[in-house]
Amino acid sequence: MNDSQGLWGKETQHFHLLTPDHVMQAVESLGKRLTGRNMALNSLENRVYDVELATAEDMGDGFSKQNVIVKFYRPGRWTRAQIQEEHTFLTTLTEFEVPVVAPLEVSGQTVLLNAETNLFYALFPKVMGRLKDEFNKEELEQAGRLIGRIHNIGSMESFSHRLNLSPVTFIKRSMEALQDTKVVDHPSFGFYLTLLPQLEALITPMIAHLPVQRLHGDFHRGNIVWTSAGPRAVDFDDCLTGPIEQDLWLLNSGNDEYSMKDREYFLAAYREMTRKDQQRMDLTEVFRSMRMVHFNAWIAKRWDDHSFQRIFPQFSSAGYWDQQMIDLRVQISTIQERGSQFGHS
Repeated sequence: MNDSQGLWGKETQHFHLLTPDHVMQAVESLGKRLTGRNMALNSLENRVYDVELATAEDMGDGFSKQNVIVKFYRPGRWTRAQIQEEHTFLTTLTEFEVPVVAPLEVSGQTVLLNAETNLFYALFPKVMGRLKDEFNKEELEQAGRLIGRIHNIGSMESFSHRLNLSPVTFIKRSMEALQDTKVVDHPSFGFYLTLLPQLEALITPMIAHLPVQRLHGDFHRGNIVWTSAGPRAVDFDDCLTGPIEQDLWLLNSGNDEYSMKDREYFLAAYREMTRKDQQRMDLTEVFRSMRMVHFNAWIAKRWDDHSFQRIFPQFSSAGYWDQQMIDLRVQISTIQERGSQFGHS
């Protein structure tokens, strides 16, 4: 078991020591001169700031010359080795001219440690672009080619420390985290937990033999920034080892006619870029179910962080777990039905 498996689930510490002054001092300690302007960006998992530099720096086309993004990693979430693997993957992608956002190197390092707070942090160039809620056919094709290029490079090497996407890490470990936190005390929560071993046993043989490689891990619309030069993939915080399908279902996750049509545009461009002709998109509900369970465990493991209680107030209610139990039963039923259609036991 790599160190990511042992660490996952113990990262509910807060950023009590982190203040705007600490952010400024951390950047200035790297030899950067600042104007004093900085803004906290929306990020539940980490602490991310947009910091204005006093002098412009050449960070390449498509990036702000005056600002850097400073990302402080949640303590306990990742080891230094895991963060470094994310950074190395990003740097390699950049070297192959894949449009991503790689961390800035300072004195030969990208993973930095702030002495005042003992937090790992990194600097990234600020992307000049925007997010889109809806993609047209051309944009879907561009996104397909982008993730195809990421997968081409991702298959060249392997992660040693990042998470593995599997029923063990996303179902079994999530169940353990939900049991340990004991955020709720409702019968529906207990019933929900009893469904998880059933789900794990059901999906394990379905994905056990799928090829795995390095992935983005969270390739949805919110992690694609549209620039004047086209789409740029951002936020590799959840990059992991797993089947390529994990990066292919999120962008068009619906089951309606329009979503299916959009998915085909996306996948056709992906296949053209990768020459991978077989994608097990019939397993979408398997990956969706793992994500649903993993999401609940993520909230549970952060429940001591008051920002999570504020944003997810329903999480500790009976109504929330009634619905979660119903949704999970539907997922299991759907997977069983589709599994029999495709010859899964």
